[in-house]
Amino acid sequence: MRLYQLIKSEEILALKKPNDFEIGKPISDSRKLSENDIFFCEDGFHESGYSYVGRAIAKGASCIVTARGGSYRIGKIPIPVLEVADVRKSYALAWSRFEGCPEKDLRLIAVTGTNGKTSVSSFLCELLRLSGESAGLIGTVEYSDGLHAYASAYTTPPPDVLYPLLSEMKKAGNRFVIMEASSHAIVQQRLHGLSFETAIFTGLSRDHLDYHKTWEAYRDAKASLFKQAKNALLNADDVEAPYMGYAATGDVYYYGKRCESDFRILMPTAERDHIRYTLCMENKNIPVQIPVTGKFHIHNTAAAIAAASLAGISAETLQNQLSLLKAPCGRLEKLPLDTDFSIYIDYAHSPDALANALLSLRPFTKKLTVLFGAGGERDRGKRPEMGAIAEEFADFVILTSDNPRKEAPLSIINEIQSGMNRTNHICMEDRTSAIAYAIENASPGEIILLAGKGHETYAVDANGIHDFSEKEIVKRILIDKRKGNDNVSQSE
Repeated sequence: MRLYQLIKSEEILALKKPNDFEIGKPISDSRKLSENDIFFCEDGFHESGYSYVGRAIAKGASCIVTARGGSYRIGKIPIPVLEVADVRKSYALAWSRFEGCPEKDLRLIAVTGTNGKTSVSSFLCELLRLSGESAGLIGTVEYSDGLHAYASAYTTPPPDVLYPLLSEMKKAGNRFVIMEASSHAIVQQRLHGLSFETAIFTGLSRDHLDYHKTWEAYRDAKASLFKQAKNALLNADDVEAPYMGYAATGDVYYYGKRCESDFRILMPTAERDHIRYTLCMENKNIPVQIPVTGKFHIHNTAAAIAAASLAGISAETLQNQLSLLKAPCGRLEKLPLDTDFSIYIDYAHSPDALANALLSLRPFTKKLTVLFGAGGERDRGKRPEMGAIAEEFADFVILTSDNPRKEAPLSIINEIQSGMNRTNHICMEDRTSAIAYAIENASPGEIILLAGKGHETYAVDANGIHDFSEKEIVKRILIDKRKGNDNVSQSE
């Protein structure tokens, strides 16, 4: 590929522009750069990409793209420096062009919000597939083109991952691609240049303020997505919905319980093994019953049904598929156990998500235990809020670790405790030991909620990333417990 195929000449700000020439791939991580690649000087959260220019040149970069001027040489050979208005935006456009602009042949749907992105994306993808459409999925749990699925590394991948994914999904024959849109990705311009058929807003609550610093900046990041969408589909029951609607440049639709909703939820009920409601849409009342646990899935499934309707799927077709929907991995997922108590796992790692999970389980037990922690090197302000919520809605609380990274786990636990009255809870720094304690002390009919990890199969601490699957840990603890009981019986 030639330089001006990757970066249009009119996008380069410098007065003196280099002649066109053959180049390699667009790269923003100097460690991944090969000879003749073009290096984009992206600034990171903690450091400037500008400081890696020397390494990029040494590895054979053909030119440098920067938002700042400069002149670099290897010996007597000049290295072109291209000055652009926004390096991140140019990087996204470059990868689109490098992959042949696959997005132009795909109908893209984005889902944003603090909670519910994974659930709405999964429900919508499944609904489209069940209705006979081909749909790809890009999200927190997995990337899937309908033929192959594998664990994701990002909620919303960077352009060097995103565009090859879109290219593969196009080759696999997908018409739709549903993707989660995180606030980090939006701010970092990973989605720059994409046009979405529909963008969905699930709601907003406290999270990621370590990155965005203020509520307003976090809200504005979410709102900016709706400038890229033909349709905005908004949760009418969230206080920030009007703000998102004001930011939208396309048609605006609402789903929720409010009477003015275009897709109105009527008579919602949530049982232990299913949710049920009536969705008023297309001037019809559609009865909905879906075999998933969690009151919050009422809005999540309504959003998916509404988005499928906007995509052209008839109400009758959708109604026939609803009973086949399944909850996504790690979202209030009940583990299949042969015990007289129940264990659910959920990804809840924000105050609102933790409250929703606990309130969903609260009606179905006389004793509700929650085990959770808080991620290290992340928004510290939410920790005492989560402690207060756990204490209010659970009967017993076990505070433990959850991806402490380089923070001391006990310090994180202490910050969670600062929001509690310090009654009816214990602290156990090691999460495996904490899970074992919860199981050993479980009583008949009790529900144990393991919150924070959800679908994750790893833990991150000061020593790096380690295998950590709560499903496997629970299974192992129960096997060891049965062996211990068998040994006691034999000795008697």
